[in-house]
Amino acid sequence: MIARKALPAEFLDFNRKWGAPGRNMAVDGMNPQQRLADPDPKRFGPFGFQFPNEIRTFEYPFAASHVPPGPRRVLDVGAGLSGLQFVLDMQGADVTVVDPAAAISDDEAPTEANFWLVLRHADHAKLNELFGTSVTLVGEGVQHWDHPAESFDTVVCLSVLEHVDPVEAREMLDAITRLLKPGGQLLLTVDLFLDLKPFGVLEQNVWGRSHDVYGLLRGLPLRLDEGERGELLGFPEFDFDRVVKLLPELLVSKHYPVMSQSMVLTKVEPEVSFS
Repeated sequence: MIARKALPAEFLDFNRKWGAPGRNMAVDGMNPQQRLADPDPKRFGPFGFQFPNEIRTFEYPFAASHVPPGPRRVLDVGAGLSGLQFVLDMQGADVTVVDPAAAISDDEAPTEANFWLVLRHADHAKLNELFGTSVTLVGEGVQHWDHPAESFDTVVCLSVLEHVDPVEAREMLDAITRLLKPGGQLLLTVDLFLDLKPFGVLEQNVWGRSHDVYGLLRGLPLRLDEGERGELLGFPEFDFDRVVKLLPELLVSKHYPVMSQSMVLTKVEPEVSFS
């Protein structure tokens, strides 16, 4: 489904409790790097070290609502310094973040005051210390990560795939599926841009592309348990006219014309492929 402006009450409660998706940087004039250097950085909360986006008001509680508190192994793909990883850890999960942005050495990372917070291992370690968490950070692309198969109960991948081309996106989904335990869940969101086809005229923008989601998933041993097929780009049931009529109800970022398509997929037996 495409996220709506009207969020469920439990999503609003999650955002209030944890300060998601992060305070507007204009409120105090501090970027994430400056917040980390603050004498009391913990006051910004787990979501205080990222640049917020309106669609994240849906995405974070959506993912959290499908990860019950308690012991379970969770992989967060491309999370950066997102607060969700620390919240899930605090609720009992064993969380691993795999993100190629962390592959750069701390010495090589940019330090300009206006630079978006790069994924330094030292910064991630500091946030673990601040929040009493033990999230593991792996500086690799998930498709290149040599890790035992069927290791995770849940994989979270929020607004990541649109930043890469279709070939790489499929490679990432292949790897994610390999890492999921049988019966494990993939909590997936993929951006849908209003300035790109089929709504606009462009094929790609500064943030990425609107993927054929059906094409990316087709043939994988995954079952769509949640997700309105008529609102997922590329699906045979995708209803362009219906989505356009729904626009007044849909959650569109104020910073860029983008929406969030969300799915819950379960890993099934290999002989049962996505269709």
